[in-house]
Amino acid sequence: MPRKYELYDLTKYFHNVRNKKGELNPILGEDELALSSCLSYLLEDNNFVIKAYSGTGKTVIMDAIFGLLPEEFYYTLEHLSETAVWYDAEKINRARFIAIPEAQKLPEAVIEVVKTWGDGRSAFRKRTDVTIGDTVETQIHPKYVFMCVAVENTKGASYFDAELERRCMIMHTNPTVKQTERVLKHKLLDSAVPKTKLATMSEEDIEKLKEHMLNAVIERDDEEALVIKNPCAPFLFEAIPSAFPVSRSKVQYLLKLINAVARFYPDEIIRVEKDGTQYGLVTPKHNWLGLRIYLNSFVSECLHMPSHGTDILKLFPDTRIDRFGFADGDTVRMSTNEIKKAAKAAGLPFTKIEPILGALLMTGFLEMDEDKGKKLYYKSPLFEEPVAKINWSELIEETKNFMAENWPAVAMEYGGRFCGDIKIVDPFTGDDIKLGERAKTAVDIETDAYEPFKTYKDSRIKSFEEFLLHAEGDYNEEEIERVKSHYKES
Repeated sequence: MPRKYELYDLTKYFHNVRNKKGELNPILGEDELALSSCLSYLLEDNNFVIKAYSGTGKTVIMDAIFGLLPEEFYYTLEHLSETAVWYDAEKINRARFIAIPEAQKLPEAVIEVVKTWGDGRSAFRKRTDVTIGDTVETQIHPKYVFMCVAVENTKGASYFDAELERRCMIMHTNPTVKQTERVLKHKLLDSAVPKTKLATMSEEDIEKLKEHMLNAVIERDDEEALVIKNPCAPFLFEAIPSAFPVSRSKVQYLLKLINAVARFYPDEIIRVEKDGTQYGLVTPKHNWLGLRIYLNSFVSECLHMPSHGTDILKLFPDTRIDRFGFADGDTVRMSTNEIKKAAKAAGLPFTKIEPILGALLMTGFLEMDEDKGKKLYYKSPLFEEPVAKINWSELIEETKNFMAENWPAVAMEYGGRFCGDIKIVDPFTGDDIKLGERAKTAVDIETDAYEPFKTYKDSRIKSFEEFLLHAEGDYNEEEIERVKSHYKES
């Protein structure tokens, strides 16, 4: 019987990526971005963009995703001239996917081709062929693209504009000091120990996972007539920030990612024919996983969260509300200079922080008081993680009723297989989760840490070498020795 793959296997793959020389080059601290981009792009044909500062791992993630595919499946669009793209039209037409490592460096004419693809249309170019004395037309069929954009490079900003961005799902890498430290720790440890000490997947494991992903892509292409439907979707409303009109268009990315999760588990899609159309039904498990992976990023996009606004918000402690509904007297209020110092200490590479603060104010993430003409900012006490609003036991019950009314032919099978005690492997930790009467939210799955560890995630690390690489807590020498002893005893 073939092995059943989980999304956690895909996360492990990103932690065990090899570069073209075969050297371990893992993607650390970017699990949400890696999974969201891989699933939505490869399995749901979402145009995808990673916008980030140079050197923060954009192209490493892109290379890892395309590394899951045979080379003939994709074409890499490099810094071409305005006409070179047309000379490679035949290769582009044969490719299933298009990689663009530095989109901001493409000439305007090539960006226009990408925009045309974003509308689902073919791009055309007419030229005079002097050898035959006639006009020749070249066509490039519509393609879905994966692009990386360096945000500090403004050279191509006028081309890579809002018109193009609205056609894409956009996420950002982590630019913080903590992330830099995580990468440095790996590189230092890599230079000191054999690769086998750091790798948690064998070459055979990786090849089998690639085969699973390729089969999912091929099955998705072979089943274009299969229409994916999500019976849970009407009950996700509480998590959607409906106050902002942009959520009308952005919600498609959340729903498509949930569909992509379902495609990763093809044997869990219930197929049913209705009125001459073949449908595939998504389950509560797929919805839970999709929200776990992407919802926080989706909400940031819906609320027009400025680039790296989430990183700025993390500099502020949560604000408590007093009995009158206002921020209480102990609320930490920070001046612009204090925020800049905190941002610098956290490793956020900002030169101008005022536009970000202004955008966070405008969208309600931050509030401001004035004291003797000095502006003091604090986190809005009304800000709540939308993912926590979903009651999963209620969603499952409502979905069962919805199935009975709208999909009666398979309602009993769907309820029996997918609406009882639902077992899920968490995509980031590998923990076994169970949804049912005592259902957890998509973020509320962590228990307290136990000695000698300082965070729950640290307590889940399997070996001392991995602990040195991945630990989130701050440990002094004495505490590290206790951790080392713990691994020797276990």
